[in-house]
Amino acid sequence: AGAFYSRECGTGAQFLQCAVGYATSRTDCQPDKLSKSSFWPSKTADVRFGLAHVEASFAGGFFPFLPSVEYHSVMSTAEEMIDKVKEGFSNRIDRPHLRVEVLDEDDVTEQSIESELNLIEVPIHLFEGEYFGYVSEAALANSSRATPEAFVFLHGFNCDLATALGRVAQTFSLGNMAPHIVPFVFSYAGGTELSYFAARSRFADYGPDFASFLEKLSEHFKEVHILAHSCGAEFFMVNWRQICGSLLPSRATERNRHRASRWIKKASCSDAMLEQKMHLATLTMVNPDVLEEKVLELLPEIMEYAEHFTSYNDSNDGALFWSEHCRRAMGWVSGAGCQPQTLFGKSVQSYWMERRADGSRVLECGRDNQLTRIHSLGSLSSSSWRNRNSHEREARLCRPRAEGNTTASLLSRPQIPGDGTIDIIDCSNIEQNVHKLRHNYYMLNTQMVEDVCELVGQRQKACHRTRLCQLNDGNVFSFLSPPEFLQS
Repeated sequence: AGAFYSRECGTGAQFLQCAVGYATSRTDCQPDKLSKSSFWPSKTADVRFGLAHVEASFAGGFFPFLPSVEYHSVMSTAEEMIDKVKEGFSNRIDRPHLRVEVLDEDDVTEQSIESELNLIEVPIHLFEGEYFGYVSEAALANSSRATPEAFVFLHGFNCDLATALGRVAQTFSLGNMAPHIVPFVFSYAGGTELSYFAARSRFADYGPDFASFLEKLSEHFKEVHILAHSCGAEFFMVNWRQICGSLLPSRATERNRHRASRWIKKASCSDAMLEQKMHLATLTMVNPDVLEEKVLELLPEIMEYAEHFTSYNDSNDGALFWSEHCRRAMGWVSGAGCQPQTLFGKSVQSYWMERRADGSRVLECGRDNQLTRIHSLGSLSSSSWRNRNSHEREARLCRPRAEGNTTASLLSRPQIPGDGTIDIIDCSNIEQNVHKLRHNYYMLNTQMVEDVCELVGQRQKACHRTRLCQLNDGNVFSFLSPPEFLQS
């Protein structure tokens, strides 16, 4: 996923350079000091644009000073910046790939009726006894290559522009992002360690700038993927009603939408041609620092535009733990009351969109439907878990389902509730490349970063991604990852 690859002689350590475009109106992090944040967050009247070439490690020995912005260019307009970034990715021409899904005859008919794309017949050769198909490149000669799609990253609190650019480059390099995904960063003034509430209070000021940036992207792209980390999720929610006008309605709003597909659909050709807007293919939140009540309020409206929503939540996230307590303390100081604050990023319950008889969709929660998630390890540390007696460990690991604990229910395949447009990924038990606060590992833990790239680059839904397993009859998934105390 880089403009060039390099390898250190002797050690075999490998690096690459990734071009990342950015737009920002923050007063700090000026072009000559991209890593310099100010204590008091403030913004400028105009949005400035730039292109950063970020070098990152992805194999062998990881250098501690990488990722790092090695070269940086200021662009006078958004069009110039977008063209430069696309130019850097346009030269990466891969061999054509084909993904095939086996459907029932009725589903094939329904897919053909709904599809507005040109259908191309391709012969697939299957050898007896094998389930892999083979297609010659000549058969795909008339098929079009994947069109470029924009990827917009919204960073969290206490994050300077250089760090945000580095995290995108690290994600693309370590996760081997698909070559047609073009990365951008929209950066707001994230403040520093002690200006958490000051930074959050200015989120709404950046709404017009963010909307304008998306409109500029819509002149060059028809599909956009938005990934928000930590406070970036609240930034997105606060400014949602200012940016939704730049997006096309989701295809999931169609009454007879086919829900069996394992891949997230693209916008229809007719809508893309009639309106100069982008299709929000995926909205992904990682360790989101946003109140659950805010998500429950806005997510039904957001899902009218977002084709698919994924949230990587961690019930053991230390940063979100302190955020909850700081919000509660601030409520007491301001006279609003010392009420418990529940953050969405710590919830590992099922959330899904349910379609009513009249065609409308409502957001459902697992707690309201007796569909709860019970951790096998909970918040226990490795040492305390080992010290528990075997009977207690067995009792926690083998907790029966709320209902229907029969052999048939155990052998039956878990079902996905709702219309399949929401996935919740439980990261609570990940332990590799994880800091004690458990808040910034999304671009270093290989399982998670590769899962994000598979979601964005291949549009693969969670129930079909290779690193995930489904938990109970819900849309909560966890990683196939052993804990660190298991050693051979």
